[in-house]
Amino acid sequence: MRFQATLLAGALGAVTLAAPAVAEAPAAPRGNFGGGALVSPPRDIFGAGNAIVALRALPERRLEIEATVRAKCAGGDIYATSTIAASGAFASDGEVTQDPSPGLTITTTYKLSGRFTGANAAEGTISATIVRSRYGAKTSCRSGEVAFAARRPTSGVGSPGAPEAARYYGTTAQKSSTGPNRPIVIRVSADGRRITRALFGESVKCDDGKLAIGIEAPRTNISIDSHGIVRDRDRFTITAGELVTYVDDHFTARLGTRGASGTFSLSDRTTDRTSGRTIQRCASGRIRWRASR
Repeated sequence: MRFQATLLAGALGAVTLAAPAVAEAPAAPRGNFGGGALVSPPRDIFGAGNAIVALRALPERRLEIEATVRAKCAGGDIYATSTIAASGAFASDGEVTQDPSPGLTITTTYKLSGRFTGANAAEGTISATIVRSRYGAKTSCRSGEVAFAARRPTSGVGSPGAPEAARYYGTTAQKSSTGPNRPIVIRVSADGRRITRALFGESVKCDDGKLAIGIEAPRTNISIDSHGIVRDRDRFTITAGELVTYVDDHFTARLGTRGASGTFSLSDRTTDRTSGRTIQRCASGRIRWRASR
């Protein structure tokens, strides 16, 4: 399942100091954390309330934040920096404006707060108001308050097989810029037999040299075999006017009691519908990811 990617934009959210200490200080976090939030099926996986969140904890309690939160009319991207308080708390609010394509402007006004609950885990909430302007015609929508979780994926996989109703949070080997590694979040069914849905941040490089970033999802309700293995291939066609895009996406996972690992690869070829001439090719290559519960 492909959600339209957007060209990388150099927008930065406002810097906000973290909330004052309110609890005993946990170990200072370091490194890349990833995760997000997934609403319950059968709601749209790219609909309101879904999110991906990437955090990078740096020396001197500095924090880089990248996130995408979905509302009804659009998705809003967040790029921000903050400071991690002695309690592990962090917060940021601000506005990010992007121009992902000609005539389209998306402005995201957001509030984000959270706390590192240990050296390898964080949790928090995001809310956003998104204004989508298409050649001056504006549409506004809100995400509501979205609760997210993130992990530094250090647990390994553990014994094969996904626990019932498990959630996995982690990072991929890709970055959208020089900031955090891109995040991944996975939701397992109540019986432990299917990945009901997953979201991850992705970037693909096109043969015109441009880098496009976005969020991606494998198909919903993918079967998990008795060894905790998932293999998914999704091929489909998108027609837009005189352009036809052929998409070929792969996703694999190895799920266990402590964590998960796997790969994805994304590729597409856009052609002229009349002549069949290839206009552009884009691909991610084979990307590895890791996640913890």
